Amino acid sequence: METLGRESEPLSSEKLRKVMHRLEEERSDTIEKLFYEKDRSDILPKFLENQIYAYIELIKEVEKYTTKFEYPISVAFKDDDNNTYYCIHNPKENYYITLYPNPINEESPKAYIHSYTRKYNSENEGYKLDIETEKFIAKIGLRCFEDFLKIIRPCEAYINSVLAKMS
Repeated sequence: METLGRESEPLSSEKLRKVMHRLEEERSDTIEKLFYEKDRSDILPKFLENQIYAYIELIKEVEKYTTKFEYPISVAFKDDDNNTYYCIHNPKENYYITLYPNPINEESPKAYIHSYTRKYNSENEGYKLDIETEKFIAKIGLRCFEDFLKIIRPCEAYINSVLAKMS
C-alpha cells in the first residue's frame, strides 16, 4: 500500500477511493488465503493490525477535508496530552470505536470498542447509560475477527460519508 499523508496536498477523492478499494480487496484475498493456510497464527494478527493502521491513516487523510464542509463531520479529538485520537459512532449497533495511532512509537495502533446500553432506572425516573469498553487485541479466533469488523465497518462508513460530501 502506498504511503498516505506524506504529500503536501490532501489526497484526491479518486485516490482515497482507490486506496479503500485496495484495502477491501486485500482483506478479501487474505481471508480467502487463510482458509487454505495450515499455520495461520502468524498471518492474521499482523494483518488485522495493518488493516486498522491503514484505516487510521485514511481517516487522518479524510479529516483534512472535514473543515472545508459547511457542516464539519470531524471525528478527531485531542486528549489532555495533546494526542489526537479518532472516535466513530455506530448507532445502529450501539457502540463507539476509539482509535489511537502510534506511528512515533512504532507500536501497533490501539483500538477500543465501547458498547453501550441505556437502562431505565425507576428510582431516579431516568435512563442510565451503561458502557463496556474492550481493547482490541489482534489474535487468532472468530471473536477477534468479529471485533475487527466492528472497527472497520464504521471506519469505512465514515470515510464513505466524507467522500460523498466531496463529490
